[in-house]
This record gives sequence, structure tokens and C-alpha cells, in this order.
Amino acid sequence: MLNKLRNSAFVGQTLFSFGGQLAFLLSNFVLFILMVKHFEQSTFGNWAYYITIISIADSFRQGFIQNGLTRQIIKQPNNSAIFASGTLLNYTLILALAALVLVFSLVAGLNQDTQVLFKHGLKSLFTLGTLQFINTLCQGKQDFKTYAITNSIYFVSLMALALVLFFTGTPTLIAIINIQVMALVPAVVFYFYKAKPTFAKPQKAAIQELIGFGKYASGTNLVSLLFSKADVLMIGYFLDPTALAIYHVGMKIINYSELPLQALSQVIYPRISASYLTGSTKELSKTYSESVLLLLAFIIPVSMVLIFARSFIIEVMSSTEYLAAAPMIVLLAIAAIFKPWGRVFGLTLDAIGKPKVNFMMLLFSLLVNITMNMVLIPKYGIIGAAMATSISIVLTIIIGQLKIKKHINCTPWKEVFINLNKAITSMDRQMIK
Repeated sequence: MLNKLRNSAFVGQTLFSFGGQLAFLLSNFVLFILMVKHFEQSTFGNWAYYITIISIADSFRQGFIQNGLTRQIIKQPNNSAIFASGTLLNYTLILALAALVLVFSLVAGLNQDTQVLFKHGLKSLFTLGTLQFINTLCQGKQDFKTYAITNSIYFVSLMALALVLFFTGTPTLIAIINIQVMALVPAVVFYFYKAKPTFAKPQKAAIQELIGFGKYASGTNLVSLLFSKADVLMIGYFLDPTALAIYHVGMKIINYSELPLQALSQVIYPRISASYLTGSTKELSKTYSESVLLLLAFIIPVSMVLIFARSFIIEVMSSTEYLAAAPMIVLLAIAAIFKPWGRVFGLTLDAIGKPKVNFMMLLFSLLVNITMNMVLIPKYGIIGAAMATSISIVLTIIIGQLKIKKHINCTPWKEVFINLNKAITSMDRQMIK
């Protein structure tokens, strides 16, 4: 199995992984476009706050499931008890988190329109949790084709329902939550038809292993998302729903631009894990540097497009009412260029069984981000939030690259630029020939 992972058709896996991520993000992207053009800024701001809290809750669930279950499947790909154990833990967490989200909405002093949305939190968490769980099963099996088709079915189903809703009905935020649940049904049916998972009695040991590994991974996911959403939450506290809507549009543009990082990470993690399990530090170091270089090859061109075409992109995706988001996109696009190092750093620490180190780094980053947001948002508004987030990202990643050498005997900056130089030299030789 390990040999298969190291020598697998990386390009094919990447294309299917990218296709799966693209289908999922396109479903959100098109829905985002329809919503931002249809709803008033204040209403869209309420949705931004709701979906931020749902995303934070889902990241906690995903931390207990994604990487831990992937590791278990890689080691025992035909063990049905692992599937059953993961399923039990996944949906137990969804129910518990739905209850917590509802309680939060009752005590957080939210406006009435936002509070109503949280009564439907279970639906959103169930939809996200089910899609992500299927993605994890496919990732562990290296079945990225099924992953891509499942997400594509969800995309087509959601778009059909959304078009009917927006062009023949009366769109509401609650109706949008409902069509997301409805679109999930055909995707799940296809997955069961294609993968034919077998059920067995859940294993206590497997669940304990997931919880043991996931307690730091979930904490890491939670802190990571709190880091990326701290600005949204604090804008919601210091400013108004309209400012939150403008910032949310800018962040959505940045998030969609980072599709390559998200798609490739699903392929990179199993390869890093397989390299580590060979016991060769040289192999792990090589995989680390190659992974960073691969992500840089995608994110740098995308960031350049965002910087130079930011106003045009905003107008296409929303309207001129959201052009105030243009300056923050420049700051966040520059910070995004550093993210490949941070992404591979986190994946590597999880793969080598050191999620605690990753968790502590992100916790430090979160504290820095919150402190800077508290200082900069009241003074500079949404630009202050972008400044705080960008500085926190770059600072944390630099510190992380200095610390990683203690764990994998690799100097990331040096290794990446050595490999980059080799690639450029090879290209020059090919051109001369």
C-alpha cells in the first residue's frame, strides 16, 4: 500500500482531486454569486456570520475524522470496522455540535434574523459533515475519481435546485439551507452505489485511536479556522452587517483563489504520510520540499491575477457596492504566497504524529491575530482586519519553518530553493537542446 502511494500516478490523482474540490467550491461559488446579487448587504452579512460559526463547528468535527481516519484506512484498507467506527464518531459529533451551535445562538445576543438561521444548524452541519466524510473515505482509499464524481453530482443537483429557487420562487436564507440538504441525497446514493462500503461492528479501539489522534488535530483545525475567521467574528462585533458583507466578499475571493492548495493538500498528505512510514528522513525531506514547490507553482500566478485584476473580479462576482474590498484583497493575496510553506508544515506534523506541535503553533498565531484585530479594526475598519490577518500569517509561517528542522531534519527554505534552481536549470537545458 505504501509503495503504491509513493509510486502512484500523481498527475491523475491531482486532476481528480482538483476536480472534486472544484465541483464542491463551484457549488458554493455559484450560490455565493446568486446570494450576493440578490440579497441586501445586511441580509448577506447575517448569512456570513451564520456560515462562519457553522464552518468553525464543522472544522472541529473534521479534525477528529479526516487525517486520523485516512491514516487508519491507509494501514488497513479492507477493514470494514474502521468505516463503521468513523461513521459512528462522525455523526455523534454532528449531533453534539448542532446542539452547541443552537445554545450559542441563544446566548450570544444576536439579532433576530441571524438567530433564526441557527435553528437550522443541524441541516448545515449534516450536509457538510456527510460530504467531508465521503471525501475522507475516498482520500484514504486513494479513490479520487469517486470523490470527484460525488462532488460533481452534488454540484449539479444544487445548481439545478438553486436556479429553480432564484428564478421561479422566493429565495430566503432558510430555503438555501434546505436545498443544500436536498442536493446531498443523489451524491450519497452514488457513493454507496460506487464504493459499496460494507458495515461491521464499530471497534472501540479504532474510535479511541481517532479520538486520541483527533484531540490535537481537531484543536488544530478549530484554532486554524478561528484564526481565519477571527477577523469576520470581530468585524461582526466592532462594525455592522454591511461591513461584514463587504469583508466576506473579499475573503470569499481569496478562498476561491486558494483552491489549488486545498485540492493538492488532499493528495500531498497521503504521500507525506507514506514517506514518513518508510523511515527515510531523506525521502520525507524530499517530499516536503517538492510539495511546497508544487503549491507555489499554483498560488503565485493566482495571487498576481488577484492583485492586478482585483476590481474587475469584484465587479464580476458581486457588484460595485463591494469595491471597498479591493485594498484588503491585495494584502491577503500577498500573504497567500507564503501559505504553501504553512500548509505543508501542518500536513507534515500531522503525518509524523506530532499534531500537538501544529496545534501550539496555530494557537500562538490565533492569539497574535486576535490581538492585532482588536487594535486595528476599530482604527482602520476592514482594512485593519486584513492587515492583522496578513501579518499573523506571515509571522507564524516563518517561525514554523524555523522549527520544522527539529522534527524532520529539513531546512524548508533551503530545500525549496535548491529544488527550484534544479527545475529552472533543467528547463534551460531543455530549451538549449
